[in-house]
Amino acid sequence: MGAFLLWALYLSMPQSKKIVDPLLETEIDPTPVQSGKDLFIHPQCLEFLGPWSKDNSDTFECSDYDLSIVKQNDNNVSASYGDRQSIHYSYPAQSDSVATGRDFRLLEVEIRSGGSGAFSSIVFLERGKVDKNKYTVWLRTPSGDRCNDGYKTVSDISPNGFVFKAAATPFRLINPEDTTDWRNWRNANAMMEYAGDKLEQPPVLNDWLPYDDVTNSASACVGWIVRKYDYETGFEIVGVELNPHLQIELKSDDTSLSSCLNGWLGSQTDEEGSYFSIDDWTSRLRQLTEFCGVASLTN
Repeated sequence: MGAFLLWALYLSMPQSKKIVDPLLETEIDPTPVQSGKDLFIHPQCLEFLGPWSKDNSDTFECSDYDLSIVKQNDNNVSASYGDRQSIHYSYPAQSDSVATGRDFRLLEVEIRSGGSGAFSSIVFLERGKVDKNKYTVWLRTPSGDRCNDGYKTVSDISPNGFVFKAAATPFRLINPEDTTDWRNWRNANAMMEYAGDKLEQPPVLNDWLPYDDVTNSASACVGWIVRKYDYETGFEIVGVELNPHLQIELKSDDTSLSSCLNGWLGSQTDEEGSYFSIDDWTSRLRQLTEFCGVASLTN
């Protein structure tokens, strides 16, 4: 991706952007779309971003979807279909087509497949100038489910790239570099153990495992992993953010590792929430090891 595309996005985006939780489809003012003229892309065209999709194409064509199911409110677009399925997207930035001669947008996307999952990703698309049913995928992030790297939002755009954050569980906060899909890993490992073998365990802090030792439920959002995308160097983690009012304190009669960790996280934030650079956070995690190590829990 060239700097030109991100520079155009930078020029068109407000220089400050308040971050709020993504709108659910039901929160969008139900204004049906009558024509595809002003619609950048039909939500169903974004199904390829779901975690079940194997489509990694750089270009695709999309047309002939039902416009009557689409609702649009400013830069929020959604469509509900099938058995409780829905796709919602919003765009924090869009190109000035007159200035650039090109039509592209950075989209925050949420896909619901009918169950409890809400799969979130960010994609940077360009729509064809002549054939507006053809799109180019400049970049995409992996999909995340709710507190497991979901609820992705873009917080800033510069000439060099953009910054975004993804929701995090207690486990993900103490393993910010980890990108393992632990639910699938556990299932695959169980099958391997049944066959008399086992998978190599991905490295985690102090060998504290998700679910077994540390809370990792998709409904246990306690903060955010903040990442940056640079068009020259790619993705990198720049920090973590803790939610405000984390009322998760250590109970005197609960000496579990999970309870100790939750109490420590609660002690790191306040009513305003807290942001830490990745270097600062890594240093604090060493304090966590001393605070919630095996020896400290048994004393």
